[in-house]
Amino acid sequence: MAPRLGLIVIALNEEELIGDCLRSASICDELIVVDAFSTDRTVEIARGLGARIYQREFTGYIAQKQFALEQATADWVLSLDADEQLTFALRHEIEAILGAPGRADGYQIRRILYHIGHYYARGVYPDFHLRLFRREGAHFAGSEPHAKAVISGRMERLHAPMLHFSYADIADHVATMNRLTTQSAADNPYRPLTPFKMFANPAWRFFNFYILRGGFLEGTSGLYASMAAAFYVFLKYAKIYERMLKDRHGT
Repeated sequence: MAPRLGLIVIALNEEELIGDCLRSASICDELIVVDAFSTDRTVEIARGLGARIYQREFTGYIAQKQFALEQATADWVLSLDADEQLTFALRHEIEAILGAPGRADGYQIRRILYHIGHYYARGVYPDFHLRLFRREGAHFAGSEPHAKAVISGRMERLHAPMLHFSYADIADHVATMNRLTTQSAADNPYRPLTPFKMFANPAWRFFNFYILRGGFLEGTSGLYASMAAAFYVFLKYAKIYERMLKDRHGT
């Protein structure tokens, strides 16, 4: 008999995507949504699809996902963001894994980003994340805003990908980068090498994405992805530098 599988999702004003996320995970025996007091129809949609709803003030991605994990009762947990969806092939692969002997303790799943009309299916975004794991002994850690599941035991990778519909358009992408770099910069102190990193790290990120990961093979979409990745890094270090200036001048 296959072990029970539970889905955990954290959400805030995700009415456009939460329904597709939950429907894509119909193989799960329980659906858990931790909502940070959405003001749109997120809760209504999720409840209508059979999810258990917990409303909790958002204090960080790690704490929110850890709380969601603690509400799960299934043997195995699938952790998705509200803007992610399982593919048909991935659903079948998960079912096969859970129904077979000799399972690992956790599985990484590759995300394929869809943005400005393009699926980034090549190596620009390798983007593997531990999303399927035994509940027993698992917890969330990392550094804000990047929460990650941590397990003890053997980990493997699944072949089929999930889809990531992270940004509505370029303006939304820029707004997301602005929000996430603010959080990331807050957790990183200013150091003597910060000005150098403000130049060198974005340059390396662009080279890595565009040349080493083959962004140039994806045409203008690959150029955009590489430039955006470099800008994210620049913005983080620029905000660390800005915080130092404010602290120095007492503003």
